Amino acid sequence: MDYPLRHGLKWAGTYRIEQFVGMGSYGQAYRRTDTATGSAVLLKRAKPSKGEVARRMLERESETMRRLVHPQIPKWLGEAVHRNETALVMEFAEGDTVEQLIMERGKTYAQPEALRVVRELLRPLKSLHEAGYVHRDVRIPNVLVCGDLVRLIDFGLACRIGEQTRDERPEETKDGQPAGFADSWGPVKQRMRVPCPTSDLYGLGHLFLFMMYASYEPGENREERSWEEELALEPDVRAFVRGLLEHEWPSAAECERELDRILEGWNFVRSG
Repeated sequence: MDYPLRHGLKWAGTYRIEQFVGMGSYGQAYRRTDTATGSAVLLKRAKPSKGEVARRMLERESETMRRLVHPQIPKWLGEAVHRNETALVMEFAEGDTVEQLIMERGKTYAQPEALRVVRELLRPLKSLHEAGYVHRDVRIPNVLVCGDLVRLIDFGLACRIGEQTRDERPEETKDGQPAGFADSWGPVKQRMRVPCPTSDLYGLGHLFLFMMYASYEPGENREERSWEEELALEPDVRAFVRGLLEHEWPSAAECERELDRILEGWNFVRSG
């Protein structure tokens, strides 16, 4: 049921399939060409095997994205109906995810570069929270990088702050572990799904640690230790990450101010 749609198929008579981008637990994404304008768009359909649950989640995602306007969040373009099936249409964002950069290209991150990614993500998160929503899935597969532009993508688990939703299962890797978690995934996933802004900041903390662990090499015959012992982080950075994981800042704006203080101390030049 979930086999990708064929190349060249037209959806709603307007969108021609050019590329199967990927499939998550509840949806399939395709790069398509709008035959009326020639522009590329991303079309997301509910995963057929997940039935009504996937359709409801796609409706919620569409409603959420329709209300969000930020240059680091893909723009909502509408919905398209094909044979009684409604798909979400959004801007196609170029680039590679942090997961692809690490897993496929062997990229590693120094502290300043990883902190810059976190700093860039705080902008769309701040806008999202101010609009009354929480992402609930801030992980390396959902962070897209194109040059200096860092984007937050995949709002499939996003919901209103305080909304009571069923805890949907995140996309998993072949060994059953969800990509982008730095430690035992069960408690981490559970905390990230809480519908409050601190959940996204908590996800940022784990995202930073995952980027740092990309270059970590454990010594021989060494027992597993905590991230604070294993990673050689600057004291202010260690304290900042601990603050993300322990919900020290109730909002992205307050977290942003603290990170700016750290970056300014390192003589970073930032924009915006």
